[in-house]
Amino acid sequence: MAQDARERFAKKNEAEDLRRAFDKLDTKGDGKIDAQELREVLLLLRHETKKSEVEDIIWEVDDDSDKCVSWSEFQAMCHRCRVDQTGYEPRRLFNIVEFIMNDRDGSGSVSVEEATQILYLRFGNGLLDKRLEDIFGTSDTNSTKDLSLTEFLKSATSSWCFKQLRSKVA
Repeated sequence: MAQDARERFAKKNEAEDLRRAFDKLDTKGDGKIDAQELREVLLLLRHETKKSEVEDIIWEVDDDSDKCVSWSEFQAMCHRCRVDQTGYEPRRLFNIVEFIMNDRDGSGSVSVEEATQILYLRFGNGLLDKRLEDIFGTSDTNSTKDLSLTEFLKSATSSWCFKQLRSKVA
């Protein structure tokens, strides 16, 4: 019963956080994210990325080939990445979105404390410490460790790759 309540609350919170992340990336407020908007946000977060790489990130999830990511494409991308067990789903935009969702105070970095709430709602208490250690190298919620976007992406990529390698060996 408690798990059902946590899952309902998590879905509601996730939807709000997802919308907040989309709105942060949609700097023009036109209901879609283009490469220029994404690149500007990445630069604000002190993450250097080539224009061609940003265009590729958009292309990976641009289902209708309009060189933008609409709200429905954004939602679909997030859903596909969350349920992907193969590792074949493009995750670059998803990992940026995860960072924005975890950066609850808008500081441009993610603390262990900020990540704890989302990870608890998503995975429950059983996997919370493991996920925090995968991302931050510690599960101590009193830790002062913060990750920039660049550090978060590196951690997310290596954690995802390690998880995939482990599952293929097992």
